[in-house]
Amino acid sequence: MSETSDLNHTYKADRGAHSYWLEKGTVETRPDHILNLIHYEDAASLSVAILKKRLRGRIFLGVDNHPLSRQEVMDLVNKSGKFNKKFEAFTGTTDPLGKRLNNSKTRQEIGWEPKYPSFSQFLETL
Repeated sequence: MSETSDLNHTYKADRGAHSYWLEKGTVETRPDHILNLIHYEDAASLSVAILKKRLRGRIFLGVDNHPLSRQEVMDLVNKSGKFNKKFEAFTGTTDPLGKRLNNSKTRQEIGWEPKYPSFSQFLETL
């Protein structure tokens, strides 16, 4: 791995909730809570695309269209083989479930697609 490639891996791998949960090992929060994810690079590129269209006073949704539960995220992390630690467990039972979101309307109107179409595809780039 080149120095730049190594820096990119470290920079990408240590960001996000998955990194925090991996570091904690056990987290007292509900495992089946639904997360609607978007990579920070994709959020930035969507914002730029919206600004370039000069759309004002509107609300757009940015997600990867592949909602996952917290547990599914950490199962993917554990199975990826990309991290030295293994996540142990979510132990909560009382927080809300969340809901699944879809931004196909935003994508169509803006003409935008994410660089990382899903969390699993993001993990493959590490």
